[in-house]
Amino acid sequence: MNRPQYVDWIIEEEGVVFEDQIPLHCYRLSYEIDDTILDDWALHIRRHYISDDELEEDIALLKLTAEEYLRKYIIPQKEETFGSTSRSNDISEILFADLFEFILNYEVPRCKQYNRSGKNESEHGTDIIAYKFFTEGKKPHKNDELVAIEVKARLSSAAPTEGYQTIKNAVADSKKDEHRFSHTLNYYRKKLRSMGKVSEAEDVSRFQQKTEFPYKVSYVGAAISSLPVIEKKIFIGIKGKDLALKTDQSIFYIHGEDLMSLTHRVFERCTK
Repeated sequence: MNRPQYVDWIIEEEGVVFEDQIPLHCYRLSYEIDDTILDDWALHIRRHYISDDELEEDIALLKLTAEEYLRKYIIPQKEETFGSTSRSNDISEILFADLFEFILNYEVPRCKQYNRSGKNESEHGTDIIAYKFFTEGKKPHKNDELVAIEVKARLSSAAPTEGYQTIKNAVADSKKDEHRFSHTLNYYRKKLRSMGKVSEAEDVSRFQQKTEFPYKVSYVGAAISSLPVIEKKIFIGIKGKDLALKTDQSIFYIHGEDLMSLTHRVFERCTK
């Protein structure tokens, strides 16, 4: 996917630690209400659900406008049951996918939101898979990397307690990923192939061959909440040691002001 303009709003905050000085990977979403950037972000999100060509085909067949079709069949609406929750989950997963792809330079398959059974129903399995190949030709190498990312979002609250509870939940769930990411890999490979993304499907298949071609695996607990600022760069209320992180596990946290309202602003633009 092309790099969306809003990625420039994702600012790394170095030196943020828990109460016991254990560090976390922290980013702040420092945004402004810029129509051009929000429209671009909305289009980026919409393309996770349906491609441009498929949208044109569907609206011609059903004789609907793009906005009518997207609102009715594709884009979660906040007045629907689980609509706001689905918006929150989807924008958060896409945001972390963008962080890993466009800032940390991993490859990230984009197929989880595509053609799902209900527009407010999320797929099961690992939330995000990201990977890096060690060689330019993508020949299997022991230094290839696979990252399994579990995302937890609490966009409707600015309370610090909600922020660290979200982190705790993300870390706890990411510990389960070793039992399920292999199923996610298989699902992604098949779905990418059905989408016509054959080369990406082949890339994913490399990571289904761990026995024959070992590689590095790590797990990320990724949390996001509407905490406006982290005072003195110390995340009060949680000690890193209490999270009992494994050696192959890390924490990523994104925060920003009033992110649920921002989410609705963006999704209301996902109409073309």
